[in-house]
Amino acid sequence: MPADPQLAQSPAEEPTAPPRGHQLGRARVLTMLTPVRPGWGTFLRAIIWTSRYHSYFRNHSLQFRFIYYVRWAVFSKLADNGPPQVPDKLRYQYLFFESNFDTPWQKYIDAFAYVIPRDIRVIWGRGFAFPGPPPAEPLKRWIARNALPGNHYYHAYPDASVRMVDSGLRVRKRLDQLVRDAGRMGPEQFRAAYERFLTDVQVDI
Repeated sequence: MPADPQLAQSPAEEPTAPPRGHQLGRARVLTMLTPVRPGWGTFLRAIIWTSRYHSYFRNHSLQFRFIYYVRWAVFSKLADNGPPQVPDKLRYQYLFFESNFDTPWQKYIDAFAYVIPRDIRVIWGRGFAFPGPPPAEPLKRWIARNALPGNHYYHAYPDASVRMVDSGLRVRKRLDQLVRDAGRMGPEQFRAAYERFLTDVQVDI
């Protein structure tokens, strides 16, 4: 769990990046857990829940073509194993953030701080000692202080960037269409279709 929020306002150390071990091939992972000031957790829950129906926050994050996955969640209690374990009582609600991406950590935070600073202030702005961006450097230090060390991380294709995965999916979709249509074509029609296929996907292969 993170340090007491009061201590977070005057950190003894100023890390500038999460602990090592958060990278596998091109893929990097960032996990954070930050306490939320009273009353703000309900607002965040509403934003997170409604984001599946409106595109404002979702599209802002998805515009960055280096993010594999990003997730926010708010929780107010921790799981326990039942009696005799006494459940931990949390003083605050906590905002959980998890993201995988294929760019250096510093560039990832720069993009958030300078391209969508309003979104970042809405999501994390009621966290303790939060430095509103821009600039990005105080935000990097704040995130590094609240980043959690990774215990286990799996990536099926660690050398594939987000753009490479997108390209592969586009080629696969176009190839599947060619295969479906091929049975109805004569030799000359197939040759023309195959050449169109190569032209269409040349930027992705």
